[in-house]
Amino acid sequence: MAQITDFNGRLDRRKIKIAARGAEERRRHRRVRLAIPGRALCPSRGEFICQLVDISPGGVRVTTTTPPQRGERVVMLFDGLGRIEGEVVRAGQTGFAARLAATQRKRDRLADAITWRFNMERLGLKEDRSAPRKPGRGRASVYLRDGVVIQADVLDVSVTGAGFACLERPRIGEPVRVGGMTGQVARWLDNGFAVRFDPPPGEPDPGEASPEK
Repeated sequence: MAQITDFNGRLDRRKIKIAARGAEERRRHRRVRLAIPGRALCPSRGEFICQLVDISPGGVRVTTTTPPQRGERVVMLFDGLGRIEGEVVRAGQTGFAARLAATQRKRDRLADAITWRFNMERLGLKEDRSAPRKPGRGRASVYLRDGVVIQADVLDVSVTGAGFACLERPRIGEPVRVGGMTGQVARWLDNGFAVRFDPPPGEPDPGEASPEK
């Protein structure tokens, strides 16, 4: 009986690891809305102006008055994200969608750049001009409920939270505001604290299980 129990326990642990890897992959490839002007190049249209609508490390949606044809290779350049390229999978009169082609290492770098750019806008982060392209660099104003404002260095950011380096340690669970985002202090760090953001209205809390479809 003990051997059967151990075997079932190993299976459960394996399922947990597989589920965790799947959740991480979905997080890394979550589509994020970013309105960034850019330029693109393809064989049929040459160079043209475009604007980013949304992006993930695996795909991109773009608006333009001169969309390329389906199946074409397109190279795009967006401020803060750099040069990306892929194959057009859908095309219409006002834009197109492309599947990005990149190594896993480049996808990881793009995921970090997307997350940083997304959080810069919604948290009102002040970029570190000495390293403007590196995620996790910048200054933020963290507002506490009693009116105290903490000036902190950004350690890392994600869609659901952020880490801040500073001397202050707000109490765990204390409500805070950073830019246009609200949240609570989730834990203390060696050199600061971490905040978990409140989900936007109408979106489920990432920490809660989603209903089955």
